[in-house]
Amino acid sequence: MRLFSKKTEAVSPVIGVMLMIVVTIIIAAVVSGFAGGMSSTESKVPNVAFTVDPDLDGNGTIMFKHTGGDELLIDEVLVQLEYDDRSITLSNLDNMTGHSDYDYLSEMGGDTDGFITGGDRMVLTCDDNNAEEKAFIFKPDNAAINFTIPYYGHVNYMILDKESAKAIQTGEFVLR
Repeated sequence: MRLFSKKTEAVSPVIGVMLMIVVTIIIAAVVSGFAGGMSSTESKVPNVAFTVDPDLDGNGTIMFKHTGGDELLIDEVLVQLEYDDRSITLSNLDNMTGHSDYDYLSEMGGDTDGFITGGDRMVLTCDDNNAEEKAFIFKPDNAAINFTIPYYGHVNYMILDKESAKAIQTGEFVLR
C-alpha cells in the first residue's frame, strides 16, 4: 500500500525561474534608464547663432540678429554685458527708468509674436545715448549705480537661457 505524501510546493520551479528573470530585467531597465540620463531634469540650452551690431547713430541700441538655429521665446532670454570689470544683466521684463512702457530688451522685425526665429532681431536699448559723454548709459531702477559703456569700448556679452541659466552665446564687440 502506498502512502500519499503531502506536497508543500505551491509553484513549480519553472515559474519561479521565470519570475526571477523578469525581476532581473526590470532592475536592469531601471538602472540603464538612470545611467542613460532618462531621469535627468536638466533642461536643454537652445542652439542659436546671433550677429551683434551696436548702433551709435543716435538710437542707442545693440542689435542681436538671429541667424540660425532654434527659436527662442524672448521672455526666456537674458542679455549680460560686461565692461571694465562691471556687468549688467537685462531682459524684456526690465523697464527703462521712467518709461514703464519701454523694455530694455525687445523684439524687432518679422512678426512680434514673442518668438525670435531666423531673421528676427532682439534689440537692447540704453537709457541714454549720450553724445556729449560719448557713452551708452543704462540706468535700471533696481541698480545702485548706472552702467556706462564708452564709445569704442570693448564689451563682452552673454545671451543666457533663463530656464537653464546657461549661456546660449558669448562673444565680444566694440561699441562703435
